[in-house]
Amino acid sequence: MNKRFKTFIVVLLIISSFVLLWANTNNQNDIEKLYLEKFQNPIYSVLYYISNIYYEKDKVDYDKVLDSTLKGLVEGLNDPFAWYLDSQQVTESKIEESGEYGGLGILVSYDSKLEAIRIISPMIGTPAYEAGLQADDLIISVDGSPVSEIGYIGAVNKMRGKPGTSVQIEIFREGWEESKKITIIREKIETVTAKYKIFDSNNFKIGYIKLTNFAEKSASEMHKALKAIEKENVNGIILDLRNNPGGFLNVAIDIASMFIKDKTIVTVRYFDGSEEVIKPKTYEHFDFIDKLPIVLLVNKSSASASEILTGALKDNKIATVIGKTTYGKAAVQRPIPLENGGEVWLPIGHYFTPNGNDIHLKGIKPDIIIDNPQKEVKNVEQMEAKNTTTFEAIIDLENDLQLLKSIEVLKMGGK
Repeated sequence: MNKRFKTFIVVLLIISSFVLLWANTNNQNDIEKLYLEKFQNPIYSVLYYISNIYYEKDKVDYDKVLDSTLKGLVEGLNDPFAWYLDSQQVTESKIEESGEYGGLGILVSYDSKLEAIRIISPMIGTPAYEAGLQADDLIISVDGSPVSEIGYIGAVNKMRGKPGTSVQIEIFREGWEESKKITIIREKIETVTAKYKIFDSNNFKIGYIKLTNFAEKSASEMHKALKAIEKENVNGIILDLRNNPGGFLNVAIDIASMFIKDKTIVTVRYFDGSEEVIKPKTYEHFDFIDKLPIVLLVNKSSASASEILTGALKDNKIATVIGKTTYGKAAVQRPIPLENGGEVWLPIGHYFTPNGNDIHLKGIKPDIIIDNPQKEVKNVEQMEAKNTTTFEAIIDLENDLQLLKSIEVLKMGGK
């Protein structure tokens, strides 16, 4: 493929990608006019000069040029929830949602300003959790390679590997004077998103559910957890959404319907001014829940779909919310696949809680505010066999102050 033909292909991809981004706005003629007046000549000119007079023109990777162009287009919106994922990042995200792999057990994102991996949340019971990693920690190098040099994909690939092998990561946390290097042994990670446990506290039987994500299979896993808890005749339920970054809106509706019978779950206001008031799917509801006190645990890493469920249970007075104020993401995003294998994620609306609260960039304040102490990071070179690939949840009845408060509140009837 000669250089001129490459240039032509890149221009065509940019044009088609741009049009696709705005296909649902019903004003294609205006968008084409905008493109022709503002975008076409500058983009073509840059590509022309790269192809003809750039000193290292023979080394140009036009796929990277296209990725950078699309990324810049989306970043120009100055919206923290408008993203461009290249084809490799799309593949990685699919592995995290539904796969099984050898790794550390963390959900991560890339902080382009700091050129570091930012931890969204560690998965309970995994090597990352045992090492004391927590939300907002920054990973700045992996096995001695700076993330700023190897990039997001390179860092993620270095952290993944054969279970039982070790990896060294360099961590920086806000408030530290300098970074710390720790060694962690990779383990087999399977993304079971809804784990549960039935335990007894002084003759008070509690059903505990830890929901780590709102992925495609989360609703069916939650259904299984509630079925198991129903058989045990528990006295109360704890639903733990701490460190849950969210996921699919439809999955949040399905899970909320299991707890809510006939009240509003959420209202969504879309880009075109339309509004959708979402009610429960009555066939999903578990009647036994109506008779039980429920406590909902959240923290600053509970976001998006987690906040939809939290707002629904809080506003409808179905659960008492305990923990720290949530993240504050009320953007409803739509992934849009592009011809180059990448995806654009665009906010197409905002959601509002049943009481009409706009929690965007503000979060949901718990009924009872209580925090857990920060964890110290440490090497994890040996790890007990944890049940990370089963449906059984892991709880800490000695050090988890938020969980202990939840038990206390349940015993008082959930108030």
